[in-house]
Amino acid sequence: MANTPPVKPPRGIKPTKETSGLLISVIRALSASETNEQREVEKAKLEKEYKRSDQKLDELVSLHDQDLTEVMKIFSNLSERVTASREKIHNVKENLSACKQLLRCRREELMKLWLEGIEHKHVLQLLNDIDQLREVPAKLTYYLNKKLYLHATQLLVTALSMGEGCLEGVEALREVKTELETKKQQLKQKLLEELTRHLYIEITREVTLKRQGSGRDFQRSNETRGSRGNKVKRALLDVNYQNVQASRGLITANTEDLSNIIEDENTENPEENTEHFIAIIIECLALLNCVSEAVESIKVQMQSELLKIIAQTTNQIKTNSEKSSMTPIKPLSTELSTVKITHNNENENHSLLLDLLQTIFEQFRLIVNAHTMALRSFSFVCKKYNLDVRLYEIPDVWSKIQAVLQLLLTEYLDIQNMVDRPFQSSTTLTEAAVDINTYFAKRKPPRQKNGILFKFDSSSHPPTLNSYLKDQRYNNPTLTNSGHGRDTRRLVCEPDPKNITFIFRPMMQFIDEIERALDCKPGSPCTLNSFIADYVKEVFLGRHHVMVATTIDAATKTADAWRATTPPELMKELGLSRPLLQSTVKVEQCLAELRSLMIALPLQGEHFCTLTLNVLHNYRETCHATYRDIIQSDSEDKRICSAAWLKDDDISRFIKSLPNWDNMKSESNVKRGKAGRWSMRRQDTQDEESPEEIRQRNLREAEILASNLGEGGINANEILSDVDQLRTMALLQESVEWFALSIRSLIAELQQAKNIGDGQALLPRVSDSLIELLEQVAAEFEDLANTCILVLHLEVRVQCFHYLLPRGEYNHLCGGITDPQEADPRVEELSRVLHNIDEALQSTLHPKKTKYIFEGLGHLIAKIFITSAQYIEKIDESGIQRMCRNVFTLQQTLTNITMARELALDYARQYFEMLYETPENILDNVLENGQQFSELEYINAIQLISRSQQEYSSVSKYLEKLSEILGEVGVIV
Repeated sequence: MANTPPVKPPRGIKPTKETSGLLISVIRALSASETNEQREVEKAKLEKEYKRSDQKLDELVSLHDQDLTEVMKIFSNLSERVTASREKIHNVKENLSACKQLLRCRREELMKLWLEGIEHKHVLQLLNDIDQLREVPAKLTYYLNKKLYLHATQLLVTALSMGEGCLEGVEALREVKTELETKKQQLKQKLLEELTRHLYIEITREVTLKRQGSGRDFQRSNETRGSRGNKVKRALLDVNYQNVQASRGLITANTEDLSNIIEDENTENPEENTEHFIAIIIECLALLNCVSEAVESIKVQMQSELLKIIAQTTNQIKTNSEKSSMTPIKPLSTELSTVKITHNNENENHSLLLDLLQTIFEQFRLIVNAHTMALRSFSFVCKKYNLDVRLYEIPDVWSKIQAVLQLLLTEYLDIQNMVDRPFQSSTTLTEAAVDINTYFAKRKPPRQKNGILFKFDSSSHPPTLNSYLKDQRYNNPTLTNSGHGRDTRRLVCEPDPKNITFIFRPMMQFIDEIERALDCKPGSPCTLNSFIADYVKEVFLGRHHVMVATTIDAATKTADAWRATTPPELMKELGLSRPLLQSTVKVEQCLAELRSLMIALPLQGEHFCTLTLNVLHNYRETCHATYRDIIQSDSEDKRICSAAWLKDDDISRFIKSLPNWDNMKSESNVKRGKAGRWSMRRQDTQDEESPEEIRQRNLREAEILASNLGEGGINANEILSDVDQLRTMALLQESVEWFALSIRSLIAELQQAKNIGDGQALLPRVSDSLIELLEQVAAEFEDLANTCILVLHLEVRVQCFHYLLPRGEYNHLCGGITDPQEADPRVEELSRVLHNIDEALQSTLHPKKTKYIFEGLGHLIAKIFITSAQYIEKIDESGIQRMCRNVFTLQQTLTNITMARELALDYARQYFEMLYETPENILDNVLENGQQFSELEYINAIQLISRSQQEYSSVSKYLEKLSEILGEVGVIV
């Protein structure tokens, strides 16, 4: 109600009563009034007051009318209920009195009937229990067929409690009881099997189905899988932790309410929710009082079930691979294609191994999550039923996973052979062959004492590997078929210690996940981490050291190590335009493999970088030794003239200061070729020298060389007369220069890895000191390459001096020539030598380098011919023709080499043709046409004419006149 209900006045407080003073005063006023008018006035006043009171009463009545009505109704209902209650109480009293009277009459008879009723009721209950007990096996079978294990367990427990309770003494139920006990054991075994199946098989079924689908994709993409060769090391190495977390979320997101486990009898698939189904199974085991037995069974079977998972996944991947291999592939005809197919097969096997690991890792994560759900249910039922059971923990599951992965690595890394043939560190890692210096030295080094390459005294797991393998061999039947008895058909690829390079990164990522799950502290790695670290240190690194040393020994110590070149197929693969030394390519392949190992085993990056430095230092010494053998003659103290002259810093600096040297070096650009190799690409320079600049530069070089080499003469033992040695030096130059580019590329990658963040670079970070040492070695190889090309450049010129400037060889030029149209034998020999050198260098050096070697040679030969005039005693016209023929022969040879006319030799020919003239004619030509040759050259020519012709014996006057003429004409260049 909107209005407030009436309030009952407090008890004991009476309302104030109006006094009758007003009425008495009215009566007195009427009595005292003398006239009717006064009475009317009093009457009117009184009526007015009455009206006011009536009006106020009406207002109050209208205001509280609803409350009064409700109060009356409540009072009426209360009155009725009180009256009815009084009547009921009266009736009850009368009935009780009647019953009391009747019970007094038949008390004993009623007691007897009551007892009989209770007895018959109990007998009926026993009969019903017996009927239900007889129906239990059928119902139990029905529930088990529908996998309603909670209903079945509750029914069985109830039936067993009935048989052990009130029906214990019923002989007719003995067979039923025996059958129920059998059913209990069967149900317990079935529950354990279902729990195991869901912990290991059902939880990983999605991954298995996905694996089957990828197998079909694998078969369809067989033709394009070969292109994945370079991506195998990277594509499957990274673990997508977002997917990992997502897969965990699929299980842990919907947490089961263990306090209210209900089994829907009408469901079609009770196993649809794995967590709910596992909770039901564990609840059933608790009802059967088998929790302790179930936990022990899980502990015992954990490792064997994990091994089964690996075996099934292996067979599945192997089957998919075999199906894909049945797909016809278009045959390739060349020998190189056979090598590529073999390489693709190796990449395919590595891809299968990585697929296996990736799949196993996904399965193991799901299995750990399943065990987490199971342990949660076990803990709940132990609290619920107050059971004292020691449960296993998640670290126990991770421990078994690590043990299984160690067994897997034992197979694929071929570690098991170490059990039959124990790892002999004393004979493998301490022999002198491990010192890589001995593999590069050209001369036999002195015998050294054996030293230890690795020591593991400070390792926390020095005996871990061998002792673990020996224990596992006798404790695990899966490893007893080792050595010759290994069944390789159950492996996705051949066992090989090098498999560690492909699986190290994914294994370390999974190990990192394990250590985070186990909350391992820094410096306390998990057992799987220690196992892999021990394997890498004790086995892989030692074997790789020996392998590198053996490979480089075979590459550099063979008889043709410095003559054998790369075949055309390999040149095409490396993107080379000129062949290289096979020894250099093999050493570079060792470096490339070390680079790959730095990528695959980043934790050992410093070690492999140090090993790379050792290889580079020792191969540098080998190359320098080869260079010294080329430039040194039989005598240890005497060197080739070109190399000895190059040791002069001033001369070396002068040659490198010439523009043609800068042009040759600036035209070399780095280019990444096929297979990730580095090659040299050359392009034309934009700023070409003018012909006059080239002439002036060549004249300058010819002047310097003639002033240094033209005085004492060159002996035969001071030149490299064997063209094969020049070819070897050219090969060494090209190979070392290419090798230096490979080192530079490695340095660039290491510097990039240092500058960018972790995980973004392929190579791991190494110390700055190692990078500086690598830069020093690269610079030393570049210096050796520069030295080789400079020696070749000088050697060609030294040989020109040797053949063209022998003193005492020009006496035949006056009266001793039978056929002036033939060149001198030494000139013919020089022409043949230059031709042979050109053929040797054209097949080994880049055209730009060959151009650098032969460019300017015409100016030098012209300078030598002109300078030789001072050594000629006498000369006649036949001798002049012979000298012109010599010039023409060499000019033709150089033209064939450089494919350009050597104008400088025309200058030399004109000089000897000037000898046909008399001294007066020579002086007149200088006056008329200007100076064509230098003053010294004119002096030598006039002196030769005076020695050859008696009429011009007074040479002094011609020389004085020449000096006067040249003083007036000036120097003309």
